[in-house]
Amino acid sequence: MKRLKAVAWKLTVEVYSDPASELAEKQALLARRIYEKIRERQPYELKLLFCKKCKSYSPPMLSKRIRIRNGMILYTCGRCGATYRIPFK
Repeated sequence: MKRLKAVAWKLTVEVYSDPASELAEKQALLARRIYEKIRERQPYELKLLFCKKCKSYSPPMLSKRIRIRNGMILYTCGRCGATYRIPFK
């Protein structure tokens, strides 16, 4: 379990080095599957890489629109157009 979790975390960190590559998408999907298989909570950094509605890989730097409004961070998916909010202080 700990070894799988360490591998999944390493994949998550590697994704952020070059999020535009096809390898990054495969690594993110693999890390997500590992966390689901071991029934462990996904880290915040990994959750940001996927749209909550269409479940597609969409890193915030490339295929999401990010806006800040009224104490909220608004993310809009570039593929399906879903909008979701995350409060910040």
